[in-house]
Amino acid sequence: MNIISIDQLRQLAADAPEISVEVPDDALHKAILIREVENQFLDLFAQGRMNGTVHTCVGQEFSAVAVAGQLAPEDWVTSNHRCHGHFIAKTGKWQGLIDELMGYRSGACMGVGSSQHLFATGFLSNGPQAALVPVATGIALHQKSAISGGIAVSFIGEGTFGEGVLYESFNLASLWQVPQLFVCENNLYSQSTPQSSAMAGTISARSAAFDIKYFEADTWHVADLLEIAKQAIRFVRAERKPAMLTVRTYRLNAHSKGDDDRDANEVGHFRRLDPLNRLLAASAQWRTVQGSIRLEIAEYVDARITSFLTADEYICDQLPRKRPEQSREVKNEKVRMVQALNRAYHDAIADGAYMIGEDIVDPYGGAFKVSKGLSTEFPSRVLSTPISESSITGVGIGLSLMGSPTYVEIMFGDFATHVFDQLISNASKFFNMYAFQVSAPVRIRTPMGGKRGYGPTHSQSLEKLMVGIDNVAVFALTSLEDPKSTIAALSTILAPAVLIENKVDYGRYLWQGMAEYTLTKTSPEFGALLVSPRYRRPTVTVVAYGDSAREIADALQELFIEGDSVLELIVPVLLHPFDMHPVLKSLRTTGRLVVVEDGSTAFGIGAEIVAQVAENMPGTRCSRIGAAPVPIPSILSLEKTLLPSIAKLAAVLRDTESRMESAS
Repeated sequence: MNIISIDQLRQLAADAPEISVEVPDDALHKAILIREVENQFLDLFAQGRMNGTVHTCVGQEFSAVAVAGQLAPEDWVTSNHRCHGHFIAKTGKWQGLIDELMGYRSGACMGVGSSQHLFATGFLSNGPQAALVPVATGIALHQKSAISGGIAVSFIGEGTFGEGVLYESFNLASLWQVPQLFVCENNLYSQSTPQSSAMAGTISARSAAFDIKYFEADTWHVADLLEIAKQAIRFVRAERKPAMLTVRTYRLNAHSKGDDDRDANEVGHFRRLDPLNRLLAASAQWRTVQGSIRLEIAEYVDARITSFLTADEYICDQLPRKRPEQSREVKNEKVRMVQALNRAYHDAIADGAYMIGEDIVDPYGGAFKVSKGLSTEFPSRVLSTPISESSITGVGIGLSLMGSPTYVEIMFGDFATHVFDQLISNASKFFNMYAFQVSAPVRIRTPMGGKRGYGPTHSQSLEKLMVGIDNVAVFALTSLEDPKSTIAALSTILAPAVLIENKVDYGRYLWQGMAEYTLTKTSPEFGALLVSPRYRRPTVTVVAYGDSAREIADALQELFIEGDSVLELIVPVLLHPFDMHPVLKSLRTTGRLVVVEDGSTAFGIGAEIVAQVAENMPGTRCSRIGAAPVPIPSILSLEKTLLPSIAKLAAVLRDTESRMESAS
């Protein structure tokens, strides 16, 4: 039985034997150290010397000691908000933990992460429930083929069973048979909610449903816990497959600093039966050890010299903001965009990258055939996945964290909403949150856009939701240029990246140019594309990206004939960070701007560009074109009416021309 009542847990604790000589001294010493560090944190908070929050593991120390304390150096641990014990047991760096919570630059993450967000080689923690579990699955996938024989361990609480990404990770770990140990510390409460109100079924049944071997122990029978944890670790390491260990335990302190609504008699009962309390009450020798540890911690805290990270040191990211101006003309081979993408990704995989996603292996080769043939040539690096967008993004983060570049295909851009938690809570934050010690350069690639009649949930353009994520590069690939150079250049940046492809653009041949226009690129790597009139002075600057940019490039002569407007088309391949220099340079000649975006204009990419123009060149005449602010319908005629089009651009150009003539 693994779901038990408080009364049953009381009896279990009461029946536990005294801690005996069967428990190694180093395990007891480590458990006392963890407790004294946690108690020191509570004292420091009470004194006003710490801020934020803290979630102590008092009462649960032996879980950390039994699992994290018995791991090898090559093993990795991912933990949650209650992570201090795991961190100390795995790394031994209790001084760095104290400094971290006090905000000192000597802390584990220079004071940036504080209590919940810790990093050391072999250890990651984060606050959101289950956020790091799929990351650990990615680490375990890497470990499976590594010669070190390392494993990944994921600590969760029983409250985490409410998170869907956890089950996605169970499924992937079992399907791929990766060496990942899931450790559930079951203390019967999810913050203030008792387990009886939050969980149906049993934990062991969840493990069985995914064919994951199950182990169970508790923190009162310490010798048994150490042995069972050792067996679970040995199983995962030897068999190279996942397992789950449930550790029944009880949290003696509040969820965080003081938010405890549990019955005081209940807490008091478990405090009396706590194995460390019983040991210390019965052993003068261990009380002396406790006093020595407490004194060492206090002396360490009092001896610290305050030094904090400065804003200038902290405010940085990994985005390619500075690009050399080395303009060159672009000439494209006559191949379809889908073939060009396939070749570019082929080269990336040949250089050691992974590609993972739904239905991407042969013979299917992906919904739009971008990955056709890749799995045949690289069967161990092109992996088809279940429908699990959130967890496969986490897996990609874990692989990239371990040095394996990874492209995660999301079949439709509409489904990218499922990746946001991983992208925002993990990938975008690791670099700063862990004080520049680690990067997660995962690449999310996905087709966006409408014009194919796929309807409301398969036709959206969501890029404006992505460009606002700090430390995430967002690219909009276009058939105006072979994507090979952009994809190859991704190896030069360590930031996570989103690559937006376009469903309509897949079938087009790469742009072959026009006699009246030149196609140049402002910078060799991530520069903007400029389609400029060869013989005339431009009168309007148009900024567009992706498929819309290609449509406008194809219609430049038509737009000139119809409205007498000479356009200079600026096509940003890198949407974030956005380089305004080519736009401002063009506007010094034209003085008129039209921005075209595939999504709706409210709070969008066009709004940001216009705002920057207003700051730098006030008085510039600006217009925006975008989709109507409604879900995209399946009816093709209606869809075309609601999305940006050449006709809409022509109308805006005519209207602007008319207003200029009236003003003159």
